[in-house]
Amino acid sequence: MRGMNRQTQKWARFALKCGLLLTDAKLWESIGSQLRDRVDDVGDEVRRRYDDTAGRLHRANDALHGRSHWATPAASFMGGIGLGVGLGLLLAPASGEETRSALRNKVVDLKNRVETSGYRTMHPSSTGTGGD
Repeated sequence: MRGMNRQTQKWARFALKCGLLLTDAKLWESIGSQLRDRVDDVGDEVRRRYDDTAGRLHRANDALHGRSHWATPAASFMGGIGLGVGLGLLLAPASGEETRSALRNKVVDLKNRVETSGYRTMHPSSTGTGGD
């Protein structure tokens, strides 16, 4: 029992020392000062990195718009076409085989029309009637 009493006294002294240490105004002032300094350092670093990143983005944007104004709208347009085709294929009421067959037929038909119209403009008939 005497051993437990000694152990209890040690824990009680430890708790009192910790309590006194935690109520020390100078300690809290020092901790607060160090935390403020660290927060200021972190804030300065965040500001510096933000300014650096924003500058790089502005330079990239200026370079992109300085070279060509059509790149962004063209990419958006092509992306929209791709999205539309993808959604159309997913939500089509026909089966996959039917949709692919219809799509293939339309592409072949379009190719034939382009070839035919291109041939006529490149090789006009000698009569001037356009071959009609």
